[in-house]
Amino acid sequence: RFITHDHTPLQPQRHPQQTRLTMSNEIDTSDYEDEGSTGPSSSTTSLSSLDDDSDHSHEKTKKESENSKENFAPPNLLQSYLQSVTHIRMIILAQSRSIWFLLPRWVYRTFSSLYQEEERTMGPIRDFAKRACVRAQPGSPLHMLRERPSHAPSSSAKISAQNDKVNDGVSKSLLDEAITLLFAGQDTSAATLSWTLHLLSLYPDVQMRLAEEVASVLDHEQTSSDLFITKKGVSNMKFLDAVVKEAMRLYPVAPFVVRKLAYDVPVVDDDSKNNETSVTVLPEGALACVWIYGLHRNKELWDRPDDFVPDRWINPNLSKRDAGQSVNGAYMPFAAGPRNCVGQPLAQVILRVLLARIVHQYKFTDPRLEKDEQDPTSLRKDMQAGFTVLPSGGVRLRVESRYEDRS
Repeated sequence: RFITHDHTPLQPQRHPQQTRLTMSNEIDTSDYEDEGSTGPSSSTTSLSSLDDDSDHSHEKTKKESENSKENFAPPNLLQSYLQSVTHIRMIILAQSRSIWFLLPRWVYRTFSSLYQEEERTMGPIRDFAKRACVRAQPGSPLHMLRERPSHAPSSSAKISAQNDKVNDGVSKSLLDEAITLLFAGQDTSAATLSWTLHLLSLYPDVQMRLAEEVASVLDHEQTSSDLFITKKGVSNMKFLDAVVKEAMRLYPVAPFVVRKLAYDVPVVDDDSKNNETSVTVLPEGALACVWIYGLHRNKELWDRPDDFVPDRWINPNLSKRDAGQSVNGAYMPFAAGPRNCVGQPLAQVILRVLLARIVHQYKFTDPRLEKDEQDPTSLRKDMQAGFTVLPSGGVRLRVESRYEDRS
């Protein structure tokens, strides 16, 4: 299963050695709190099987998938959770841009209709996170957190899974941790993969070079017939690392960060034309917004800032043209400093392992590139603003197997 941002139910389309991958970013604002409403079928898109070797194998896989869902969460809860995760991004963005962001929290909770919508949307997210906490396996991050005194529920709290319902019994601190892990991990990783596959589909020579590197490393390290891509394996894929870095430079999943200044910060502005220098002081307590998207495309920091050039990260002759690679804080897709993304180390590995696995097995093509011989830059999707940045209108790609004997 490849997680994308799609609330439209899709039926797998089977063609000889070819299928389609559709990603859509439309937001459905229907009331998903009603348990009687089935709502969207799923917010995931299947990379459907490209080779039907056995109907029995297909039915077995389908049955195992259904059993896995039933063991963890009812289908309606899973559907509502995925839909809510998509919608909450827009609510967070709307609240941060409104007058409510500047007022005390209790005012927002008391008088804002947006807060009521936020609470309805957070319902399925909290229910899903509670179930994840209750059923966390020993050794997992949530299970280890649950065992800590700081995250343990009070002695009077009881957790019950009777009738597939999870009662309140998870401490708020643990619930907040679970929501962050589940939401941030799914949404941001899917967005970054969407942008990366979009770029690779527009630059087939880069995609082919990446696929060849992955195949070369796997052929050298593989000790069995099963396909395993490990952290050690991706550490030897230099071009893979360059592709991921370049995709996150062009499309940072969080285009800006906001920080509250702990002290006065002087900002020097040099006017070289008039030989004048002015100083602007940002006062202590002010909210400062760092526009990461603009930082990553600053012409003073990056050579050909709007072009997709993965080689800039591994070619010394190209690297020395980018001041941004040597200036601290010029490249910060995960933000920087003590408040940067806590999931950065894990995300770095997950993104590379997933991308290597996908590109090794599948070829992605943008149909628009075949119809018109246009500059790939002109075919790039605009950004859809939200809690994370997604391709506006979604991305429609054709997906083909790279190997006839693989599905």
